[in-house]
Amino acid sequence: MAKFCITKITLTAFLGVFSFCLDAFPIKKLGLPLINNFPISAYNASTQNWSITQNKKGFIYVGNNDGLLEFDGENWQLYPVPNKSIIRSVMAVGDTIFVGAFEQLGYFAPDSAGKLRYNSLIALLPEKFSSFDEVWKIYKIHDKIIFQTFKYLFVFENNNFSVIEPPSTFSYSYIVEDQIYIVDWRVGLMQVSDNQLLLLSNDPVFLRNEVRCILKYDEKHILIGTINEGLFLFDGQKLSPWAAPANKQLIKSVLFSGIRLENGSFAFGSVHNGLYLTDKSGEVLQELNRYTGLQNNTILSLFEDRNNNLWLGLDNGIDYIEINSPLSVFNYIYHLESVYTSIVHRGLLYVGTNQGLFYTEMETFVNNIKDRGDFRLIPGTEGQVWCLQEFDGFLLCGHNFGCFQVLGKQAKKIAGDHGFWTFIEHNSKCDTLIAGTYNGLYKLVKAKNTWKSLGKILGFDESSRIIVQDKQNYIWISHGYRGVYKVKPSMNLDEIEEVVLYAQKDGLPEVLPYNVHKINRDLIFATKYGIYEFDELRNLFFGSEKYNKIFGQGQAISTLHPDAAGNTWYFAFGRMGFFRMLEDGSYANITSPFNRINNMLIESFENVYFYDNRNVFIGSQVGLFHYDPNIKKDFQTCEPVYFREVIFTGDKSSRSFFNREVNGSDNKSAAEQIPYHMNSVSFRYACPTFESHENTRYSYRLQGFDQSWSPWETGNFKEYTNLHEGAYVFEVKARNVHNTESAVNSFSFAINPPWFRTKVAYILYILLLLLIIVGNILYLKRRIRKARLREKEKHERILAEQEMAFREKAILSEKEIIHLRNETLQGEVRHKNKELANSTLHLIHKNKILNAIKYQLNASSDKTIPQTKKNELDQIIKKINKELKNEKFQEIFDNYFDEVHQDFIARLKENYSDLSPKELRLCAYLKMNLSTKEIAPLMNISIRGVEIGRYRLRKKLGLDHEANLIHYLLSF
Repeated sequence: MAKFCITKITLTAFLGVFSFCLDAFPIKKLGLPLINNFPISAYNASTQNWSITQNKKGFIYVGNNDGLLEFDGENWQLYPVPNKSIIRSVMAVGDTIFVGAFEQLGYFAPDSAGKLRYNSLIALLPEKFSSFDEVWKIYKIHDKIIFQTFKYLFVFENNNFSVIEPPSTFSYSYIVEDQIYIVDWRVGLMQVSDNQLLLLSNDPVFLRNEVRCILKYDEKHILIGTINEGLFLFDGQKLSPWAAPANKQLIKSVLFSGIRLENGSFAFGSVHNGLYLTDKSGEVLQELNRYTGLQNNTILSLFEDRNNNLWLGLDNGIDYIEINSPLSVFNYIYHLESVYTSIVHRGLLYVGTNQGLFYTEMETFVNNIKDRGDFRLIPGTEGQVWCLQEFDGFLLCGHNFGCFQVLGKQAKKIAGDHGFWTFIEHNSKCDTLIAGTYNGLYKLVKAKNTWKSLGKILGFDESSRIIVQDKQNYIWISHGYRGVYKVKPSMNLDEIEEVVLYAQKDGLPEVLPYNVHKINRDLIFATKYGIYEFDELRNLFFGSEKYNKIFGQGQAISTLHPDAAGNTWYFAFGRMGFFRMLEDGSYANITSPFNRINNMLIESFENVYFYDNRNVFIGSQVGLFHYDPNIKKDFQTCEPVYFREVIFTGDKSSRSFFNREVNGSDNKSAAEQIPYHMNSVSFRYACPTFESHENTRYSYRLQGFDQSWSPWETGNFKEYTNLHEGAYVFEVKARNVHNTESAVNSFSFAINPPWFRTKVAYILYILLLLLIIVGNILYLKRRIRKARLREKEKHERILAEQEMAFREKAILSEKEIIHLRNETLQGEVRHKNKELANSTLHLIHKNKILNAIKYQLNASSDKTIPQTKKNELDQIIKKINKELKNEKFQEIFDNYFDEVHQDFIARLKENYSDLSPKELRLCAYLKMNLSTKEIAPLMNISIRGVEIGRYRLRKKLGLDHEANLIHYLLSF
């Protein structure tokens, strides 16, 4: 069993395996080449474009009525000459663009900043030749630049001009292999040699015709094109008409321009009918005009660029034709719109579109206007065609309105049910087909020379666009929104006996759809996450090691189309390619040729038909593409990316660089030094890729700022603002429509620091820092001295405070002791005062009792009682009186009172010496806060007597009427 592997190779390497390759860069005859139109609204200049050239960077330059047009693949830019005249001729030498206009000749070259500037050479001309009218042609031969006008030939060499004058009046000149040929209107065809004119032919053709091109034909002949009589071959002596099919058409259309292409073919521009591309024999390969895609039928200038594609300078606009491409298209010019299927059957090419089924004869399948093989509609098939398939020599058409059998240029409807998607042969019945439709499956059988429908297979009603039958005759159906169905039909295909729906739960990915395909006898399921197979024993899906190795694990393949040559064509959700089996069993994944048309495919309805190794047909939104694998083209190179403009800006100033040369990412060129006030920078870059140039992508990074490369994007402008000082390298790369990356181009620059972050500033900062440090040291020393002094003073203050605190504590202690003593004394006083009070109360009580007894006895003595008893009573009363007057009790009271009230009596005597003992005693009783009733018994007087005593006492104490006697004594 052959070992499968996938190898990415270039298309060039792939084409090398063919032994039947054509000449380099052949021009296709089938279909129309891809054309890019640039109207005046795109390049913003005048309509007419007289001459085209390309510099070493790959930029295109066009001589326009308004000046010099430059196209870098992204933007057009106009450079007028000083007198604003029409630029008739341009020629690039490196990056210098020589131009010729009305009485103006010179060149555009980059200045010191890289910006294109005009440099006039008029001042170097001799004064008598300064009036020379238009400059129509410019050539470079060795170190000479030749400017051709109708009056003179100016030869510029070593910064000087030499002048060649005509015998009468020059017509146009042309160059063939470094030989300049020019026609004089009265003399004929001449050759310029060593600044001399040599007559080659005075044939009347040159005298009555304007020569519009002179081209190399072979080693012995040149091809001369005239405006009225067509093309002639000239061998150096004899002029003879070119007997070629193209000549008659060019005479009719009026030849205006012509060039010989690198592959040996010719391109002729006409006045009335656009462009003719012919082979060396003069057979017209392509006839392109306004009807077939050009903007204008008058071709003023032609130019083949270094990628072997063709630029047309038109009377109104500029066109770019991709003649170096294996792809061409049959579009609305051929009555084809969106194409869903195609097939070749019995000499006819059938194309199914959204408008019906079209056909053309293969033998007339050429694209010239006279017999271009237009596609014609088969009557009755109007509407959406879904598929065209051949079975046993019969062609069936799946249609929105049913199923048709195609019979040559007619179609017969064999089923009227709507929506026939596709057909497959029944495994065990070669005369039976199963059709997938909008609402289930149908059965078709062959009867004699026709197919007929036996109706719907009952039991299944889902849409069945993709159907496959396996070895066990189960039918697998892909459903875009549900999953994949496995249905079991009955033996006679009358009904569906079993339906199983498989989805994520059965091992398939979560994301739909799952498309089922059959390669050889293998059943595979293509998903967005690779290829799966089905394990019947486990009733489970699993990733296919075999086919994922072939197609790649990451290939999200939606459709597979094996062809008769062993290749497998595929569509991967918007991308197209094919796996070419090589001799060693490996596969080459060919994708580059189709990147140009991927965005034109019909999503989910992509289709390809492989007819043979020279004809592959691809359906698209814009028509039917034709692909010829034998046309060699290198898809693995990409033009370099250039910095068109780098601008550093600040508040009021800017600095610009233009058109910088390509530098590799490892380039060590000196970085541009940029002042800090211009620390915002913008980059504009371009890649001169003209095939589908709008699909060119760029990725960039700024080393020193960005961490990684940016995502690919179409924009060709990037800006950074407020960059910090430092070294930076801006890198950019491009990727063309074929996904080929260019080399990295880099621009190195350094943002200088602001003045306050320069080396001088840092030196000043260091000196200032040293001064600050020294000043700080001195200051700190001073502060330390002051701190020490403050600490000493603080220490002394603390000691004094501590000493004072100690003293205060001693005083407080003494006060506390005194307080404690006072409290003790007060306690004693309270105790003695209590004893005094108790004693006083006792004395009062005793005296009250004694007085009561005395009054009672006195009362009893008045009564009639015996004298003896009366005497006894008198004796008792005397004892009572004696007891009431007992001084001993009074002394005890006085002692207690003095102890409690701190010599109160003595102090009263000292202050009031006229107080009597009774008055002193009354003061003592009042001091004790005794009432009048309590005092009276103590003093053995009446209450009235106490009040009188109080009155007298107030007078002796000198108290006024409002003063309170008791309060005074209490506070004394």
